[in-house]
Amino acid sequence: MQKRAYQQLSYYNTYFSPLPAEQNEPVYFSGIYTKLPYADDFTFLHYHDRYEIGICESGEGLFLSEGVFSSVSKGDLIFIAPSRRHYSRSLSRESPCVCRFAYLHASTVEQLISLSASEGKKELITSCAQSIPSVIHPTEDPKSAELLARIMEACAKKTHEGDMVAALLISAFMIESCEVYPPFSPPHIMSNTNDAISQISEYLYLHYSDSDTSKFLAQKCHLSESQLRRRFVSVYGMPPIAYRNLLRCRIAAELLTRTDMPVSEISGRIGFHTTSDFYRSFTKIYDTSPSHYRTSHR
Repeated sequence: MQKRAYQQLSYYNTYFSPLPAEQNEPVYFSGIYTKLPYADDFTFLHYHDRYEIGICESGEGLFLSEGVFSSVSKGDLIFIAPSRRHYSRSLSRESPCVCRFAYLHASTVEQLISLSASEGKKELITSCAQSIPSVIHPTEDPKSAELLARIMEACAKKTHEGDMVAALLISAFMIESCEVYPPFSPPHIMSNTNDAISQISEYLYLHYSDSDTSKFLAQKCHLSESQLRRRFVSVYGMPPIAYRNLLRCRIAAELLTRTDMPVSEISGRIGFHTTSDFYRSFTKIYDTSPSHYRTSHR
């Protein structure tokens, strides 16, 4: 059995998270209801060497996967490809987001894909897997959600037949998803580099609700404030604090669309001290108020 431990992969806050499963075991089904940690309790990205499938049982949470934020609530399905760096957190400490997860061996799935696709097509399918959203909403993609739910049911049986059904279903899911989710390049922030600016932008993704100053961020990467600002603007087109506001508003847009959370609560959860500050920042970025955005994007 592999140890439950975290092995540091890069300079800043990315870890390989092994599973308590044998290397040749095709499916690992945890069988437990997992409470996603609250935002204040979780500060690092991690990845697995297996396909991660999940279903949200209750509560509301947030996934970050290669620079893309996705909200999750009851009934939503989860898909994370191998080596895809991500984290998940509950949006409420009092009512945590509860999910179940299963993990399928990558080589088992890819062998099945090879049986039904040419070598070139197989490479396209596995690359498309990196583009599939981390959260699948049944109302928007019912076919994918149904397949993922059936995979979870097969994994829960904990039998050899169930494992093979799950592997077959996920290979079918990936083949069909290739037509729906074409490959894309993840945001620069999620690049595995030790560059100081990439580290700061990744830090902001993980700590978007904090009130860190430019001085603190500069000290964190051993630069002066002017050096940090100049180098950050050259890469992202804006200084770090403005970039943090952009991330906050991206999350707000997702929550406004997917949840019934009041605007004032969203404002506080993503780090704005006042609702008026949130309205100003959101309107500047989206050219409309949060309330109007919610109405027009439902």
